[in-house]
Amino acid sequence: MDLARMRHFFLHIDNETRGPHTEEEITALIANGTLNADTPCAPEGSKEWEPLSAHFSFGSRLKVNRGKQAATEAESGAEAVRIDPDLRKKLLIYGLADAATVDSFTQTQALVAVKAREGMLRTQLRQHNLAKTISFLALIPLAIVAGLYAPWVEAVISVMTSKAIIESGSAKVELVGCHQSIRQVRWNQQKIRSLTFDAPLGGLPVGEAVVNRLRIDQEKSFVLKGRFGSEELSLKFAKDGSPLGRDNRQVHLLKEMPSGRLLELLDASETSLKNPVGRGQEGWPAFEKSSGKELEKLIRAATLATSTAASNGGFEFESIPPINQSMSRQLVVEIPARGSKVFATYNAAALERKEWLAEPMPQSLYVAGEKYFVVKKVAIGGKTLKATITTPYHSFDVTRVSPIWRFIAIARKDDKDAVYVLADEETFKNAQASDRFDHIKSSAVRCFMEPVESPVPPGLDTP
Repeated sequence: MDLARMRHFFLHIDNETRGPHTEEEITALIANGTLNADTPCAPEGSKEWEPLSAHFSFGSRLKVNRGKQAATEAESGAEAVRIDPDLRKKLLIYGLADAATVDSFTQTQALVAVKAREGMLRTQLRQHNLAKTISFLALIPLAIVAGLYAPWVEAVISVMTSKAIIESGSAKVELVGCHQSIRQVRWNQQKIRSLTFDAPLGGLPVGEAVVNRLRIDQEKSFVLKGRFGSEELSLKFAKDGSPLGRDNRQVHLLKEMPSGRLLELLDASETSLKNPVGRGQEGWPAFEKSSGKELEKLIRAATLATSTAASNGGFEFESIPPINQSMSRQLVVEIPARGSKVFATYNAAALERKEWLAEPMPQSLYVAGEKYFVVKKVAIGGKTLKATITTPYHSFDVTRVSPIWRFIAIARKDDKDAVYVLADEETFKNAQASDRFDHIKSSAVRCFMEPVESPVPPGLDTP
């Protein structure tokens, strides 16, 4: 590359003059988005600032690192009926319209009005430049003579010349100032339109909210897992040719420790099981015949909950009052035998106690048992926000519309307040009042105590 022929440029960035930079360096800065078409530049040796677009191409092949959030439907609808944004700015800056009348211009009317105004300014500038040059050349001889013989004529000539310079300069300053204002407005608009609306702040996952709202009944706070064996007792019954049944075995949890007549009959039943095939009064057949039905009736009346035992004797109770192994006589085992039923407490000598685990219920069981329903649906957002851009010539309002957020209010049947779950559009549409809400499936979705909007980005305000 011929370095001698390569152009160099100074750049004006953040109120600072930087450079000189080579064309290759500037092209790289344009490609990565550091510079844009409106960035002021001056070729080395020049004192005039011009936009980069006067010297460099800004085609679609160049990468521009400037994020832009997609406009909402409301914003897109408003943009569809407006004239070209640059034309609109020029109408306001040149004083050809105000905020109340600018939107009444058609695209063609705006083009004609702006072209006429800029043509007048350029014509005025050319006329002033020509007049300045002619006046300067014509007045030089006169100024020399006047300086020698009439000093007051020199003063008049000086005022006339300076006035021509000031007038021509003011036209140029006005034209350049207008273009600079337009570039500044465009840059500010792009900045405001690229502002991102964040999701509502705060909240917590539905799963955590459900746990925090649990109402634990201490009378239903334990789980009990156990297992019993009846092999030896079954062998005794088998001697008479009628072994104990292995199906339909049940374990009854009594409301309280047995007492009175119930305790008396349970003790008698367990004693009779020592002689399950005996023919005497102390054998089980005699007890079953005389008191079996009465014992079964008392057990049914005193039962809090019943669990069907597995083939290995295992059983399980959930949501029961606190219990420990010293209270094992509250469990009564029921086993089919000879067309009737054998009853014995869990710690009876006729049975084998194999497993016992009683502990507070895990939270997951409480959560799974909760029932939440849809109360109502709420949509919030869609507010018009604005930012005001001020130039020496005019003030502009740029508007944005905040996003809409959808919430489904859920609660249990006896709740006095609700939890507001953030929902996508489809879920929101399909939800109906009184529907069962699956809080397990939605455990990771955020929820709030009330509907919440996006925070307003810095630079935007509510009109």
